[in-house]
Parts: sequence; C-alpha cells; structure tokens
Amino acid sequence: MLTARQLLIFKYIVEEFIDSAEPVGSKTLKVKYNLPYSSATIRNEMSRLEEAGYLEKTHTSSGRVPSKEGYRFYVETLLQPSVDDQIKNQVATIFSNKNRSLNEIIRQSCEMLSELTHLTTVALGPDSSYERLQNITLVPLSTTNVTAIIVTDRGHVENRIFTVDNQTKMNDLKACVDVMNETLVGVPIDEVVERLENQVKPILSIRIREHEALFNAFLEAFMRFANRNIYLSGRSNMLYHPAYNDVNKLRLLVSAFENSETWNSLMPMELGDGISVRIGNETPFNGLNDVSVITASFGSDVSNRGSISVIGPTRMPYEKVVSLVEYISENIESLLDEDD
Repeated sequence: MLTARQLLIFKYIVEEFIDSAEPVGSKTLKVKYNLPYSSATIRNEMSRLEEAGYLEKTHTSSGRVPSKEGYRFYVETLLQPSVDDQIKNQVATIFSNKNRSLNEIIRQSCEMLSELTHLTTVALGPDSSYERLQNITLVPLSTTNVTAIIVTDRGHVENRIFTVDNQTKMNDLKACVDVMNETLVGVPIDEVVERLENQVKPILSIRIREHEALFNAFLEAFMRFANRNIYLSGRSNMLYHPAYNDVNKLRLLVSAFENSETWNSLMPMELGDGISVRIGNETPFNGLNDVSVITASFGSDVSNRGSISVIGPTRMPYEKVVSLVEYISENIESLLDEDD
C-alpha cells in the first residue's frame, strides 16, 4: 500500500516520463512540480517505489522510468478520464450525420482517434456473416456514370461506380442488377461470392453478351464487403516513436500489422467488458514488450459486436487515450441502440 506522498511522486514521474521520454530525477520533480519535500526525501521515496516494482532505473541516468507493473498500477489507480468540449464537438460532427452508414462512422471514428492521439488505431466492425443482402439499387450520377448501391439488412453499404456511355451498356447493367436482386436478396453476405460464381454467372452469360466485366466488378465489391470489418488508421504513427528505433522491433511491428489475426485478437472476449488496457506481454504483439493496447467494445449482441483500439508504445498518454476510446465507443453504442 503506497502512502499519499508516494502516490503523488509516482504520478508525477509517470506523467513527466510520458511527456518528455527522459528518465525522471528528484530535481525535476521538486522544481517542476513544486513538491514540498527535500530532494533526499524524494530520492528515498523513488527508491521505495523501485523496490515495490513500480519504477526502473536506467543505465544511462540516475533518473527513474515507470515499469510495466508501474504503468498497470497507474492505469488502474490514478487515471481520471475526461474529454474536453472541443473534442466532444468533433465527435458530434461524425455521429450527427444520419445519412452515414455504421461502417462509415466506424471508419471515421478510427481515423479521428488516430489523428487525436498520433497513434495507430484499429476498429473491428460487426461480423458480416450475420448480415444478409437487402437489395442492389442503381443511382445515376451523371449522363455517363451510375453507382450501384449494395445494402445489407443491417444498413451497411458498399458502392460501385460504372461508366455507361451508351444505352446498351445501361441495359446490360440493369439486367445484371435485376438478376442479382432476384437471386441473392436474403443471402448471408459471406455466402454471396460463392452464389455469384455458381448461380449468377451462368445466368448472366446467357442474358448479357459482355457479362464478364460487370460480373468481375460486382464480385470485387462483394469480396470487399465481406472483408471490410477491419479498419486501420495511422499505421505509420508508430514508426516515429523512439521506442521503435530498433530495426528488429520495427520488423516485428510491421509483420504484426500485416496479420489480420493480430487485429481479430483485439476483440474483447465478452460483450460489455468496458475498457481493456493491455500492457507489454499482455498484448497480441509477440516479441514486443513495449507496446500497449487500449480497447473498448460496442454492440448489444454477437451480430453487431465490434471494438475500437489504440495501439502505441507503453509510454503513451493513458489518461487521454482511455478517455477518447471510451467516449467514442459510447457514441457508437448509442448509435447502435438507436438503430435497434
């Protein structure tokens, strides 16, 4: 059990190291934070915090840095999450537009988190295997461009733009969409690609002379639809942190980013788990002990379940990141409740 003085000194050490990336000494604490203790008293308390496993002493300085156990203690004991009004207004601009699909909102939330934290953000949208195709609609954009809008029963949308410079191409496009609506409406999204190959393509080959290009365009759209539940933003942000100047660490990090299983493992095991903070070897980034992952889940059941995570070095501004992840996930949750 730490004393009030030890808690105060420890809190300032963590926050100073997060801000400066430099080991923290007693002189910095006394001068910068106006601590009413002598330097000798501060040093003694720092030694006790090191003995307790919350601080580590570096080889290059007499100052201390937080240990993994120290970061864990800081997150569980000393955080006071809050979001200022300016950021709340930024978030509101995304969620106030009712014309955006859920996937679009999740993607934009992911991008916003990355911009606000200068870290890497990944969002996992609802599993497409629980969705069914509702319809495909053609909407003219100009005299030569038409967009095909693919909509699921959960309101998720995928678009594909076609150039139709004569009536024959327009008729072929309409016929293609009619066949797919007749054949695929109500089919689970993860089964659509197989149905396209086995049922739709033979029909198109009979009804439409130049069917290959249209078929391939819709095939690509549905393949993208079925695999679009992972959104990644700010991948390069991690590369600029001092913790990853080591080439071997950087190689492990890039390799992990390329593996979709890494992202799938970020999903909390249970709905309603709240904020999850994983530090060091608790994360799915094997071989990287200086990575932290902050995750929040959303969704009321397994069919619309998702999560949003921020990945960064263990020396990250936990209070700010936890606050943002929690606030944005709550907004997504509210949107899902409205849709229900």
